[in-house]
Amino acid sequence: MQNRFKKTIYLIILVLGLMVGTALSWVYFYTHPQASSDNQQLLQSLLQYANTAITNDNYACAGKPVKTVGATIASLLELNSTSKINSLSYGCFKQTCTVSVTSCAPWQTNECSSRFLTFTVDDSNNIQPNTFSCFDLP
Repeated sequence: MQNRFKKTIYLIILVLGLMVGTALSWVYFYTHPQASSDNQQLLQSLLQYANTAITNDNYACAGKPVKTVGATIASLLELNSTSKINSLSYGCFKQTCTVSVTSCAPWQTNECSSRFLTFTVDDSNNIQPNTFSCFDLP
């Protein structure tokens, strides 16, 4: 009788652990932190350069031959839409800014790929239009 009671308790603990783990995984992958106003301003400024061409030396992205900032942003959004999980990220470190998307499931250790659009800003956070580059990482 006591052995059966212990098994029942262990089963209840296991089921509760699975439920909590599933709930925490869902919260982690399907909720997104609120974007800061600095990042929103960055994206608004970036879209002003949609028709800016990216030079051949700075373009190493596979796919469509249209080498503009707008086409690259569209490809990033298109790659991001292939998954239910938002894998689009953007931000700046010092004066180098990046918008990127990674197509990799959390459990994958290989066969992941990323696309990056990088550019620099000056001391006043103005985008330098001649610094745009696009590249893919396998």
